[in-house]
Amino acid sequence: QGDEINLDVNVGAFITMNPGYLGRSELPEGLKALFRPITVMVPDFMLIMENMFMSEGFLDAKKLALKFSTLYALNKDLLSKSNKYDWGMRAIKSVLVVAGGFKRAEQTLPEQAVLMRSLRDTNVAKIEGDDLKIFTGLLGDLFPGVEVPRARDLEFERVLVDVMETDFGYTNDPDGYLLLKITQLIELLSIRHSVFLMGEPGSFKSSMWRILRNAKTRTGDKTTVVDFSPKAISTNELYGSVNMATREWKDGILSKTMRELGQIPDTLPKWIMLDGDLDANWIESMNSVMDDSRLLTLPSNERIPLKLHMKMIFEIRDLNYATPATATRAGIVCMSDVDGVQWRSYVQSWIKKQEHPPAVKEQLDKYFEKYGNDALYWFLKNTKILVPMVDINMISACCSLLEALITPDKYEVIEYWFIFCFTSACGFCLTEVDGVDYRKQFSDWWKGEMKTIKYPSKGTIFDYFVRESKFEEWATFVDEIEYSSETPMGDVTVPTNETAAMSFIMQSLIRMCHPIMLIGLAGCGKTQSCLGLLRQLPADAFMFFAMNMSFYTDSTLLQTMMESPLEKKAGKLYAPPGKLRMIYFIDDLNMPALDKYNTQSAIELLKEKQDYDHWWDRNKITLKDIGNTQYMTCMNPTAGSFIVNPRLQRHFWTCAVPFPEASALHVIYATFMKGHFERLPFKASVTENVSGVIKAALSLHQSVVASFRKTAANFHYEFNIRHMSGVFAGLLSAKPAEFSDPEKFVLLWIHESERVYGDRLVSVSDLKKYRGLALELSKKMFGKFNFQKYFQEKNPEPLVFAPFSKGISEMDGGGFYDRIAGYDRLSELLNAALNEYNENNAAMDLVLFGDAMCHVGKICRIITSTPGHPLLVGVGGSGRQSLSRLSSYTCMYNTMMIVISGNYGMNDLKADLQAMYTKAGVKEEGVMFLFTDGQITNEKFLVYINDLLASGDIADLYASDEKDAIRNAVRSGCKGAGIQDTPENLWMYFIGRIRKNLHMSLCFSPVGDVMWSRARKFPAIVNCTVIDWFQQWPMDALLNVAAKFLSPMQQLGSDTSPLRAAIQDFFPFSYEAVNQLSQEYIQKERRFAYTTPKSFLELLRLYMTMLENKADALEDKKKRLSSGLIKLRTTQEQVAGLEEELKDKVVVVEEKAGEAKIFAEEVGKEKAKVNAEAEKASIEAVKCKGIAEQVAEKKRECTKELEQAVPLVNQAEAALDVLDKKEFNELKAFTRPPPGVDTVCEAAVHLQAGLG
Repeated sequence: QGDEINLDVNVGAFITMNPGYLGRSELPEGLKALFRPITVMVPDFMLIMENMFMSEGFLDAKKLALKFSTLYALNKDLLSKSNKYDWGMRAIKSVLVVAGGFKRAEQTLPEQAVLMRSLRDTNVAKIEGDDLKIFTGLLGDLFPGVEVPRARDLEFERVLVDVMETDFGYTNDPDGYLLLKITQLIELLSIRHSVFLMGEPGSFKSSMWRILRNAKTRTGDKTTVVDFSPKAISTNELYGSVNMATREWKDGILSKTMRELGQIPDTLPKWIMLDGDLDANWIESMNSVMDDSRLLTLPSNERIPLKLHMKMIFEIRDLNYATPATATRAGIVCMSDVDGVQWRSYVQSWIKKQEHPPAVKEQLDKYFEKYGNDALYWFLKNTKILVPMVDINMISACCSLLEALITPDKYEVIEYWFIFCFTSACGFCLTEVDGVDYRKQFSDWWKGEMKTIKYPSKGTIFDYFVRESKFEEWATFVDEIEYSSETPMGDVTVPTNETAAMSFIMQSLIRMCHPIMLIGLAGCGKTQSCLGLLRQLPADAFMFFAMNMSFYTDSTLLQTMMESPLEKKAGKLYAPPGKLRMIYFIDDLNMPALDKYNTQSAIELLKEKQDYDHWWDRNKITLKDIGNTQYMTCMNPTAGSFIVNPRLQRHFWTCAVPFPEASALHVIYATFMKGHFERLPFKASVTENVSGVIKAALSLHQSVVASFRKTAANFHYEFNIRHMSGVFAGLLSAKPAEFSDPEKFVLLWIHESERVYGDRLVSVSDLKKYRGLALELSKKMFGKFNFQKYFQEKNPEPLVFAPFSKGISEMDGGGFYDRIAGYDRLSELLNAALNEYNENNAAMDLVLFGDAMCHVGKICRIITSTPGHPLLVGVGGSGRQSLSRLSSYTCMYNTMMIVISGNYGMNDLKADLQAMYTKAGVKEEGVMFLFTDGQITNEKFLVYINDLLASGDIADLYASDEKDAIRNAVRSGCKGAGIQDTPENLWMYFIGRIRKNLHMSLCFSPVGDVMWSRARKFPAIVNCTVIDWFQQWPMDALLNVAAKFLSPMQQLGSDTSPLRAAIQDFFPFSYEAVNQLSQEYIQKERRFAYTTPKSFLELLRLYMTMLENKADALEDKKKRLSSGLIKLRTTQEQVAGLEEELKDKVVVVEEKAGEAKIFAEEVGKEKAKVNAEAEKASIEAVKCKGIAEQVAEKKRECTKELEQAVPLVNQAEAALDVLDKKEFNELKAFTRPPPGVDTVCEAAVHLQAGLG
């Protein structure tokens, strides 16, 4: 820095750029101004071709160049506009290089044949479908009569086929499609060091390079392959990064891999396999590696070369997000699956691996051809599937089912079993789409077309399974279960025809380690079905680990979660404990956010693990092999990203889970109700109404679904099985002691239904509509009871069931869920609880009007259930937090709330959550976590909240050692419950306590679209909570609040004062008037003016403040006036007294004045005497002044003479200083001094004596 550098005029700097591409940015203006811009035009390709043909040794260069340029010009115009096609300079150069090689290798071949062969062999690898027909037609027209066979290495092809069969168990297809593609890959690798492998999922892209790798290794050309997914890691983890704090360089996976492979001393083939979707974020940084420079330039200024024996292979989905600069730098091999080559080859390979007799294998092969092709074509032509499916996806699932189910005893009826497996593997992915039931259509088509084995006419083909040599309904397979209401409904799965079929197939696929995916709308039972099945698996063979995806789940977080239950085995292998097989249950698979390139890093990590059984350690940059694991997933295809990467999707057997039919729902809930009401000693009159209540509940649910449709504004109007289960869970809380009256039992159903359905509704009009539906149905189903009084518009009788029906003192054991008769009793109970709360905590000045008390009852109902999380939706000031605190205290819970500060972050939230988990899970204390939308300073807070709501198990809340401490803390409780204390059981027991004791009260505002956005990103906010929508406060509530606030104001008079009554009445009137004007404002101006309970309270406070200020001002003026009058009276009295004193003092003053006059005359006489003396003193002063001047003159003269004498004295003293005692002794010893000395001594004596 600061040094001057002389520039060499012979050195220039050049910049090449393609502006406007995705991932590219413009040069800064300051830099751009230093360079001269030059626009490069499209060159004359024909002239360039001619010159290069001549340089390669062609004689007829001009004619060949004309044909070559014509072909590429026609290709550009006639072929489809696909990103994979490149007809530019790089492609031209590749063809010319290949043509030159052919020319020199086969000199007898005509030049036109050489060019034709070069054009064909370098281009057909990336052309498919109709484009291939057009291309071959153009070649035939330009080179008529020229037929050159492909160059084939038959010996190496035999090695390839042997590797295919022995190493991988594959079967070569009769047409040799895979061999052709492998050959094309070999040809491309000989002229390009970067190759793209493209094609539909399951089109054998991975198999192609794996077979080629093993074949080259077998022939002595050992090939090393390092694979990773660039989308499963960040760009910094791919290339490396500089730590800006320490300036240290940390390698990335690619940089380390390229360096280490380049340092191996041999020249054997080394491939870097990048298996992941392209995006401009990472592929643009690879351009210098993919072009002729073959250099990876890193931010650390290191340049790593890609040596000649090293290749880069990209296995990708498409080139949608690749720039032309990227697409033209690599060769492309494109795989097609339209002819069914892949699934047929897969079937042949699978059959070959089976240990069935040859006759059985032949039959299986025949059945695949008989049923497979037609069925797959029908799927392609006639169906809409919610997720992308490919042929091999269905066929592989069918093969897994056949392998699991076909045993020697079933050989006689193997066609029955084949049909069952095939229809189950293919047809379960179908469901109703856009009003069309494609599953039923497939069933009808199969019954109509496939008549060799006939299905019964009743129902669909999916209602049957194979028993012995015939189809039987699943109903015969379903066993009734005995239910005890001591077990939560959520822990029990009641088998039905649909769930029995699904569970049977899932169990079969789990044994074959085949991934499973359930898709369906929210609340259709996907998660419950999976968890129910996973809990039933043998504990000595399987374990499962549940995870919930959210909007912010990325590959780093997912990898952390997936590694947590694994333990290190030998070497780099990680696997579940012991010999168990781990099933990763991943819910909401499609919830992670899409980046701008339409990809999800978490999904890419799952794909990498599924394809390669490993992932990378991000810190050590080493591989971790993952063993004994498989996937089971659920997702809602109408939420999140809708679908996931088709390359991951193709591994799964996909089952669309529809909403259960009415008959199945009746079976499910009848099981629960009978297990409660028939097991406990309820009166017969109550149990007689159970069946009617079930029918009424199902009917009401259908009516609600039909009447309240989901819209953009009312996004939560989605009513499903969760809500029906909520109603029945409330019914199961009834106890014989409290519910001996059938009318009361029916009232409980009405109450629970309104809590589940009515409390979700956003407006009074919707609530009124719902109550109309409920009233109509209750009259129809239970006409003998009079329910009109609970639904009338004016002064309806309150219908409140709550667990604190016998007071807060009885809430220790969970309370008694019973009806509270009237607002008076409700007010008595809650005011007592409020008074007790205020004695023990910071006082809350609450007005418990009717609606507020009902909300307390609703919240208590929610938080006393397992798990119960209320979502309280209302505008500011509606009392959500205060009522939550009161409800928590009423239920004897501890209320905990995070304290937001400027530096509150994720770690602080984790610490707070750990404290709550310790209280709820270890100490078994009831905890309410009160959380408001105003506390969401970081949207990632909701990742933890989503997990807490969904399952209670927050993935990375605890480190492994902390988990061990928790397991030890709950071990005694787990043993006491009769549960074996395995690590998994201990943790599940802890989570069970959390779900029971920790309840989250979410207080959100409906204003704006923030809540909608958060619910979309984190579905548990709506799906796993019970919504209580706070409506506008009614007029009587406003009046009560106004009276409560104004009661201390003495200025308004007594309680019966007309003035007080008029002012109290005015406040609700003004609030309602402003609300009406706000609605008009919305309609006319399309702008919002919100009036909330908070603004009503602020109005009251403003009025009270102003009234107090005015009263204080008047009081102050009154005090000032009174004080002034008193002062005036006091002053008048003081003035009168002063006047009397003044009269007496006037006489004294006159006497004093006379005396003063006489004294003045005497003073005048004395003054004359003083003046005379003063004149004399002046004369003397003049004389004294003269004497002083003379003295001063003498002093100056003496001082001058003294100054002259001082040096002489100093000299004399100096002369004396040289004398010492010895000399004086010598002088004293003289009896007679020498001559002259006596004279000097006399003089000295005279001087010392002061004599003259």
